[in-house]
Amino acid sequence: MMNERIKELALKAGFKKYDGTSLYSPYIEGMELNDELQEFAELIIAKCVEIADDYSDSGIIPTKINKYFGVE
Repeated sequence: MMNERIKELALKAGFKKYDGTSLYSPYIEGMELNDELQEFAELIIAKCVEIADDYSDSGIIPTKINKYFGVE
């Protein structure tokens, strides 16, 4: 199941809702992207956390990023 924050950002990026829960790209007909989009977003978040961790002695910033996006 896709994280709600990631889904919100995907909708802002132009993805459309399909059957109330799934998302799809209006540019690729008949292709649902939930799992791929979730993985893509988590990879971006993980990289952001990694970069923030390099510049944060306390670890507060990476923790806040993960918490905001609901990523463990």
